[in-house]
Amino acid sequence: MFLRLYELDNEINMVLNYNQTLEIKGAIAAALERVYIHDFSLIERQAHEKSISFRFGLNFSEIIEKTSFGNDTDLTIDAEYNRNQLNAKNMNGFDAPQGIMPDIILHHRDFNDKNIVVIEFKGHWARIGRDDEKLRGFTHQILNDYHFGLGVFIRLGPTLDECALTFYKDGDLE
Repeated sequence: MFLRLYELDNEINMVLNYNQTLEIKGAIAAALERVYIHDFSLIERQAHEKSISFRFGLNFSEIIEKTSFGNDTDLTIDAEYNRNQLNAKNMNGFDAPQGIMPDIILHHRDFNDKNIVVIEFKGHWARIGRDDEKLRGFTHQILNDYHFGLGVFIRLGPTLDECALTFYKDGDLE
């Protein structure tokens, strides 16, 4: 595995290189395509994003296994994971007693050394919440403990071609 970690004021930060970023983006695109092929009825019915993100996660897991990330036995894909080691996952400006729950993450569970990607979903039928703020926080390399290498907001469209993917790195839009 060729993940690059760097230290800044005694904090570990995740940096994905160009090829890793492309590989993750390709896996996300492929998993999303599978959802639109095999589970389109969820989108047609405007099902809850948890249903859709679950199906995405199953596909994403299968695809990640075939990438360079699949060889890293520390990595896990989780849905609605609200833990930051033993504490609830939280950030300044959020009042979430149960913790902030990203829809899908690829990470090293119980550690913040290999937080690869955090993904948030919204259907075209749902109002956009605070996903932008969450993804900026999750990928910021200084303000929070999470240090995700990449954040992705997926706005589900009526068709695959109408989906919009927004990428975040280092607390900002990529």
